[in-house]
Amino acid sequence: MELKALSVEAFINETGSDSPAPGGGSIAALNGATGAALIEMVAALTIGKEKYAAVEAEMKDIQVKAHEMKARFLAYIDEDSAAFNKIMAAFKLPKETDEDKKARSAAIQEATKGAALVPYH
Repeated sequence: MELKALSVEAFINETGSDSPAPGGGSIAALNGATGAALIEMVAALTIGKEKYAAVEAEMKDIQVKAHEMKARFLAYIDEDSAAFNKIMAAFKLPKETDEDKKARSAAIQEATKGAALVPYH
């Protein structure tokens, strides 16, 4: 399921469900996207106004950067959930033999490193 495509209400309901995702990283990304959208809005409300003509070029630059940040944060919503799901899948790997245990442990470590990169970015 693509979380970023959900309605606000559906996203909130999914967050409150027994599903482990979206979790904290996806929520943080949503908040980042919302913050970037607010910056984008302020820039848009400033551009074209005579009394802000002196800062119009700066506002246009800010608007573009905020739009790019918003898009990045929206992508992180689903990237974070996908990374978490990889960790959960790694924990479900077989652990019957020593070889299984070694492969499972390596997969858990690799998935955890991958999941840490999303909030890092």
